[in-house]
Amino acid sequence: MFDMFNKQNVIKYLLMLIIVTSSTYYIPNCSIMNEHAIYIGLLAATTFVLLDRYIPYVVIVQQDKHEYHQR
Repeated sequence: MFDMFNKQNVIKYLLMLIIVTSSTYYIPNCSIMNEHAIYIGLLAATTFVLLDRYIPYVVIVQQDKHEYHQR
């Protein structure tokens, strides 16, 4: 079952969850209740997963016109 998951991506998503949750929890004088820090972390990690899944990267390839005509 775990063969279908990319381990590198899972590590990225877990790091995002941990970083956002801990930063939301430990920011002093934050008006957000500390119990809701995990929800904010889950929301951020889920958004990151969706963006990484559907818009993983954009590659723009520019080919030199002179090189193209020489072939």
